[in-house]
Amino acid sequence: MNFKKCCLVAILVITSNFVIYAQNARFSQIGTIATQLNPSLTGRFDGKARMSNLFGWYTSDNPKNGYAETQHQAISFDMKFGKYRTSGDDATAKKNSTAPTNKEAAKDESLKSKKQNGYWGIGMNYYHYGAPKSPIEASFISFSVARHFYNKSNKFYGFGLQVTNASGKLDRSKGTQYDREISGGGFPNRPNLNKSDSLLKGNKSYTDVNIGAYYGMNTEPILFEMGVSLSHLFYPVFDLYNDKDQSKLRHRVSAYSNLRLKLNNKWGLVQKNVYWKEGLYYRSKSDHTSDSTEWDAPFDAFWAGVEFYKINPKSNVNLNFGFNSRSFRTLMPYFNLNIGKYVDLRYSYEMPINSKIYRAYSAQRNEIGLVLSYGRNTTRGTNFYKKINFW
Repeated sequence: MNFKKCCLVAILVITSNFVIYAQNARFSQIGTIATQLNPSLTGRFDGKARMSNLFGWYTSDNPKNGYAETQHQAISFDMKFGKYRTSGDDATAKKNSTAPTNKEAAKDESLKSKKQNGYWGIGMNYYHYGAPKSPIEASFISFSVARHFYNKSNKFYGFGLQVTNASGKLDRSKGTQYDREISGGGFPNRPNLNKSDSLLKGNKSYTDVNIGAYYGMNTEPILFEMGVSLSHLFYPVFDLYNDKDQSKLRHRVSAYSNLRLKLNNKWGLVQKNVYWKEGLYYRSKSDHTSDSTEWDAPFDAFWAGVEFYKINPKSNVNLNFGFNSRSFRTLMPYFNLNIGKYVDLRYSYEMPINSKIYRAYSAQRNEIGLVLSYGRNTTRGTNFYKKINFW
């Protein structure tokens, strides 16, 4: 299969998914800080430890809200504990080269549970968004733990738990450059935030709990993985005016799929989909009929992407690439520069395809991601069709 056919296959895979209406920004590079997508992905990487840093500049020129800008900063650290497989990043356990020659000794060794059936992952995240002229800024500190299992030789699954402390501030004296499309979430505010009829201030902190799970299987021709998570488990109160009767964060359900296809001996393909749905983005006893579609109704969001990787690259420095889309109304070119086993440098730019028709999609997002790995066994493309981790 030549490269043009590879691109065609990728486009068909993406466009075959169900298209839904979406809003809400979050990251363009969803996989760079995977633990924010699903806590069960804590520790899902090749190596012993990993640090990820993602910085984004977002701007929006919405006819309704005017011009707005904000910056997003996310830092994540996670590591592994236990008997994880070290024979590259594949699903087949490495044979024990130190096995005893005596049959009785071998029997004793087998009773000591030396099988590499799973491991633990722990992680910590810090996330902040805000801007000098934006009335809202927020910070989130999260701790997560996950348990990963190997089921037989080519199947794997895991579960995760995450606890987050969120802190938000409202200060309308800073300015009115606010657009929910480029906001980081967690502290949605009341309607008409952009109007400067009064200078209101408020703050709020809360504790949030999220859970998640995933399951996957791997063969040389194909890998398929899917996961689901449930956020805002105990309905935390998020209202920046500290009005407990006004609002609670309703459950958010997120689901993802991860598909790896064998194309040829030069290029491999990874295709990812992410779907999330807010139970109620904002709930109030007041009647916000003037803005009910944006503040009282549930909403969905859909993200799809494809990445191309060089197979068994000869150089330690390789440039891989891909493109993503948000409900097929934005386009995100994506580049991933791999430097040996240690460094991944990523850049993406998200732009609306037709903001005049789809007014909810007026944001432009620049993001730079840096991933540092310790104890990694192989580079990104080496043994590509045996790998089980693509985060």
